[in-house]
Amino acid sequence: MSSFRSVIALAVCGVVAGDVLPAAAQEMKKQYWATSLGRTVNEALLRGLDAAVARGEVAWLDVEPKYPVPRVRRGVNLIFYHVGGNCYIGDDCDRFPDSEETGDRWGDNERSLDLEDEEVRNILVEDLVGLIRKADKLAPPGAAVGVHLDNVHKLRAAGLADLFNEYLAAVEKARQDGSISKDRKVGYVAKNNAGQFQRALQDKLLVTPPLYQIQENAELDPDGMLDFRSRTAAETGRRCNIPVFLKTFGSDVAYAKPDGEEVKVSPGMAEQMALKPNISGVAWSPDEGSYRPSLYAQGAPVRQLPPGAVNVCE
Repeated sequence: MSSFRSVIALAVCGVVAGDVLPAAAQEMKKQYWATSLGRTVNEALLRGLDAAVARGEVAWLDVEPKYPVPRVRRGVNLIFYHVGGNCYIGDDCDRFPDSEETGDRWGDNERSLDLEDEEVRNILVEDLVGLIRKADKLAPPGAAVGVHLDNVHKLRAAGLADLFNEYLAAVEKARQDGSISKDRKVGYVAKNNAGQFQRALQDKLLVTPPLYQIQENAELDPDGMLDFRSRTAAETGRRCNIPVFLKTFGSDVAYAKPDGEEVKVSPGMAEQMALKPNISGVAWSPDEGSYRPSLYAQGAPVRQLPPGAVNVCE
């Protein structure tokens, strides 16, 4: 990593270079992920978030900022959602040089963007820094803030690195001009592209690792094995000390029985997923059309790197 990229990495993460303590000396902490991308967060999940903070666990509030943001108490990290590689049909898409039909269920109100296009990335990065400025004002002292960027699944490892490194560099510039707090830890979420995020981290293309990973549409097969993408995310989590949150939907078919009966992803199945190695937690919603989970199952704790340590994938 060049000296310039090193400076950006340390400034954005809010750490300084130092020796990593032996694994046995690093504290393990459970994670709690309260999220909703539609309306406000389920009240039961918010109560769980408060209880997690009281237990001294790592708490994440991950929301769509166009809806009212719940009270962010001390000890909660704040993450804001952005549609990312898509835009919303109308004024939002009109800001970009070009967009295409998504070709999926979201095509009625979204269009797809080319994240390899520099002009598109510049507009997107400006959006993301604006979200961080807002989160910085709402989050309590000591909390991390970040962006949950959706629809990056078409990017390869180098494209992911370009996008998130440019975002982090823009955050550092905003620190220097005083519009983001100098001591605020800022990051991003790795979503739905487990293999390419893994490669970007292995090849040290990303300046800093993500705050956590999200893998949607997680499933268990008849033998109770997680799908390949979720296992890939879990392996990256183990190697890099990155929390892994699975998002499940009751409308998804996990598998079909020999007689053809479809087995949907149930709350009980989501709770089974949370028991899998290196899974930090699993959120379940009745239907994919409503990203407002009604269940969160905590999973395995994650090793917390001490102040001054560098998070290096094993």
